[in-house]
Amino acid sequence: MGGFDFAALERRVRALEANRGASLRFGKVVGVSGGAAKVQLEDGQGMVSAPLPTLQRRVLKDQEIKLPDDGEPVACLFSGQGLEAGVVLGAVYSQASPDPEQERQLEFSRFSDGTVIFYDREAHKFYADVKGDVDLKTTGTVTVKAEKEILAESMINITLRAPTITLAGLLRCTDKDGKPGSGTLLGDYRIEQGGLDVPDDDVTAGNVSVRQHVHKGVQSGSGNSQEPVGG
Repeated sequence: MGGFDFAALERRVRALEANRGASLRFGKVVGVSGGAAKVQLEDGQGMVSAPLPTLQRRVLKDQEIKLPDDGEPVACLFSGQGLEAGVVLGAVYSQASPDPEQERQLEFSRFSDGTVIFYDREAHKFYADVKGDVDLKTTGTVTVKAEKEILAESMINITLRAPTITLAGLLRCTDKDGKPGSGTLLGDYRIEQGGLDVPDDDVTAGNVSVRQHVHKGVQSGSGNSQEPVGG
């Protein structure tokens, strides 16, 4: 019995006697396990609650869970049956975490790594700045529609990978700055309908130029010339 903390027991008894009815109390989270959090109460002389369930928006069929961090200032509701019979209502602003004075029209999330996600219902704008990778996976179809322009930009490379890639619309290729660009096609290609028009330059097959090549066996009359010579 030499290691038993009678002072802690007395504080606990006084706290129980003082809270026979339901009470709203404040403190900071000192540990999280599963969906429950231990809270050090501001008015409990350092007393720590039992693990308390944290309120979440949905936990049954669909789950939307956000757990508090250690040190998070929270509000707790107790039934008056001890520090085990209560629930963590949620986080509250404090001197350590002051009110950001967020505008009402914003649905806003900021994470500790600097990632920011928000929607402004008055500006009709969704914005996400993710400090890392973004992975999107679906077992169905992905459809993206815009009434205005769609811009996809990468500082390194953009890859489209599929058994078939269809481009429906006018295809216009430039360099990154919008100037005439160049490219490389690997494999065999066939134009099934239409033709190929090169008004400002030449077309080369192997070492034979469409504009500059000459033929062997050229002669007057109706005879055919021989194969073209490189050039």
